[in-house]
Order: sequence, then structure tokens, then C-alpha cells
Amino acid sequence: MKFHSIFTIVACAGLVSLGGCKKKGQQTTNAEFAEMYDQHNYDDMLTTEEYETHENQGDAISPRELELIQQTIEEYRGDFEHCLEVEMETLENRWVAGHFSVEFRINTSGQVDQVKVIENEVMERRTQDKEGNYVSEGGAPPRTADGFAGCVEGKLADWEFDPPPETDYVHTYNGQVGEAW
Repeated sequence: MKFHSIFTIVACAGLVSLGGCKKKGQQTTNAEFAEMYDQHNYDDMLTTEEYETHENQGDAISPRELELIQQTIEEYRGDFEHCLEVEMETLENRWVAGHFSVEFRINTSGQVDQVKVIENEVMERRTQDKEGNYVSEGGAPPRTADGFAGCVEGKLADWEFDPPPETDYVHTYNGQVGEAW
């Protein structure tokens, strides 16, 4: 079915309530259509004299580029585990785990040129009690892994994305390190 035929069917369906439709082969002129429109009461329609304007949201990357970025992040994920291992040694505790979020910008050269850890909840999940046993409750207050954010920022600064995105791209990564507690 041609586009013209589909439009005619849709237009006729809409015009039935306005007083009918011409026979096949006869076209309604713009003036006739406007007159039929003016005769109908459209009280139930919503109208506004206001509209929203939006700032330019900037350039975007393609879904393919986003997929390649995700693959590269998966290749580098071991860096987060390395930072966790460093914190476990610093805190002298193997029961360190948690969630974190990091925001970083990838430039058109494929380099990460801005990094910021925006959330860091990596901390001891078990601490020593008075007898020196690691327990989930009743031990010393848990310490946070304060060096984790700096380590992640340093590791991310060395990441390279190949192929690079066509425009600068800011990515937020939400991750989890350590074993479930």
C-alpha cells in the first residue's frame, strides 16, 4: 500500500467526525479541511502558549563506541582489585570490600584526562575482637580504605582507549570490590 493511500485512510478516519470524507479519487483541499476543522469543537484538546527550551547537550558517542569503552573498562578492571589489595595490606585486614563510583573523561586521543572518585564505601567488613578474631559484629570500629580512591585515580590516569571516541566522553563507573560480606 502506498504512503498516499495510507494517509488518505488515516485522514478519512479523522474526518468522519468532521462531516465525512470524499469518495476515492477526490481529494479534500486544504481550504476544505481547514473549514471542517474550524467547525469542530476541540474543547478537550490541551494547548499551551509556553514551550521548553533546552541547552545544547553536547556531542554524543555512538552505541558502538560505548560498547568499545565498556570492553576496555572490563580489560582494566583488575586495576580496581589491585587497589583493594594495597588497602588490605595497609589495613592489615583481608576483610575489606565495598562499593565505589568514579567519573572520568576520555578525550579524543583515547587518554583519560580527568578522574574523580565520587563515592567510596570501601571499608573493613570484619574487624578484630578483643581475642584477635575477625568478626562481623562486636569487633573494633571498621576503618575506611582511605587510600583506595587515590589508587583508583592514579590507575585510571594511565588507561588508554583504542579506538578513541570521536568526542570527549565523560563516563561514570559504579563498581564493587572484595568478597561479599
